[in-house]
Amino acid sequence: MAAKPRDSWFVQFVMFGAIGVLNTAIDFGMFALLTWLSFHYAAAQAIAYLAGMANSYLLNNAITFRSGSVAAGNGKPANWRRQLRFLVWNGVMLLLSIALMGVAVQLFDWSEWAAKLAVTLVILGLNFYGSKKWVFAPVRAAETGGQT
Repeated sequence: MAAKPRDSWFVQFVMFGAIGVLNTAIDFGMFALLTWLSFHYAAAQAIAYLAGMANSYLLNNAITFRSGSVAAGNGKPANWRRQLRFLVWNGVMLLLSIALMGVAVQLFDWSEWAAKLAVTLVILGLNFYGSKKWVFAPVRAAETGGQT
């Protein structure tokens, strides 16, 4: 069976990117506020990233990947697995973003904002790939107790 147009990588990447613009606005806005309030850039990054991450889960789950809240056929919620994968993946992306910012700021003497921008671009690509292939991947029969 051919993939629906909404399931294509390109369409999903565009949707992911559009939602990412909003997530980035939330992230950068929070980062700006927190650094203005004299938070250390690593703490500001963590809090700002988490704010964008919450928005990301809600919108990408509902719009980009249209992940159902019930596993196919058995009536049991499958969302907890997806939520756990989302938290794990985004936790890894958060740690990686803080590490990369630290390298850029401490080793290369970049400004916090230059580091934030560069790291955001790197994390965008990694995050889309992991979200597509793992976090929001269709529920497999093994995850639904063998029922499809």
